[in-house]
Amino acid sequence: MPAGRHESESREPPADESPYDAEGLVSVPGAPEWRYRSIRGAADHSLAVELRGPDDAQAAFTVPDFLGRGDEIGEVARVVIRAWERTQRAAGVGG
Repeated sequence: MPAGRHESESREPPADESPYDAEGLVSVPGAPEWRYRSIRGAADHSLAVELRGPDDAQAAFTVPDFLGRGDEIGEVARVVIRAWERTQRAAGVGG
């Protein structure tokens, strides 16, 4: 390790801190129980995002590919999740 650099400054996450769960899905930050099922690019320069939530809930959305940063996709995902949960509450399905 170079002089003056500490082990805690390493940019690589520890091997046991994977962002993937046991099913190979990644959590949506700020949305407990929701995971990304897939994020795929399309020929029309869009990204199709599929989500899975509690009790096998599913939601999906498409955004332009210039919204490709993880924080941007996460922000849109949280809006979609809130809207999905709101419609479920209105229908009397969820809590």
